[in-house]
Amino acid sequence: MAKKLAVVGIFAYLNEVVSAVEGLRKQKVPIEAVYSPMRVREIREALGEPVLGLGRFFTLTGGILGVLTGIFLAWYTAAQWRFIVGGKPPIPVIPTVIPAFEFLILIAVLFTLAGLLFLNRMPKMRLPAHYDKRFSQDRFGILVYCTDADLESVSSILKNLGAEEVRRIEE
Repeated sequence: MAKKLAVVGIFAYLNEVVSAVEGLRKQKVPIEAVYSPMRVREIREALGEPVLGLGRFFTLTGGILGVLTGIFLAWYTAAQWRFIVGGKPPIPVIPTVIPAFEFLILIAVLFTLAGLLFLNRMPKMRLPAHYDKRFSQDRFGILVYCTDADLESVSSILKNLGAEEVRRIEE
């Protein structure tokens, strides 16, 4: 199996990494990942990625399933025990609201937590070979996969765009 070649450019300042992302996109160099010590909207805008917020769909799905579970549990319990209700409906509507609400909150929170772990690809048992620990402290990084022929040109492009360090990685 052929090894994948990657180039990692390490930047000290936000404006440098944003201009580097824009420069790489103008030159049609595919960017695999951009690393940042904090969430930065400018990097997302430079990458042209929409800010989706997919976590809310996990919460919505969990909330809907929670309401349905709460309603089912209340109705099943009322139907299973066959209380003598004396002219009232056999499956009560008003007392169904409380378990439906409680299950809505419970399952929505659990789905949100699961979505958070899934979307952030957690837990990571080991860091990738191209990851530099400085990306979690005070540096920014751009990862570009390339062929052996493009390696020098991509490295020089990153250096010209302001990278303080350019590393070659074989994965």
